[in-house]
Amino acid sequence: MMLDDAGFERNEKVTGREPAQRRDKPAEPLYDREVPLNGSSGHGLLHDWLDGEVDVMRASEVEGKSKVELWTRINAESEMLRRRVTPVGVQQRIMASLPETPGTATNWWKQQLTLTPLSAIVITVALLAVGALIVQALR
Repeated sequence: MMLDDAGFERNEKVTGREPAQRRDKPAEPLYDREVPLNGSSGHGLLHDWLDGEVDVMRASEVEGKSKVELWTRINAESEMLRRRVTPVGVQQRIMASLPETPGTATNWWKQQLTLTPLSAIVITVALLAVGALIVQALR
């Protein structure tokens, strides 16, 4: 089997340079499970506080006051957004715009085409102009 080295060894020999030493990264541990096998929990006290198992004071002492304040604000904003409802006026306008019975709204491509006299004249003039251009191009 022939191995293509893309000429790297030959270039180093021709130029007289020493090849650069390759530095391998230290192997990182591979995790194939989310739950630790030894039974010890890998999460901190902050997770326990978010689950309601630890009081705020203990969580802020161990994990830091800024993390606890951040999650308190996130929980407050989430609760506010959960309670938000559509205003009655907007809801009534939406319901009024819906058709009376389902399936009665027609799509724009299925609607009947109405041809006004002005649009008929414009189409005729456009077709005549295109025809004149074709005749001039063929001569």
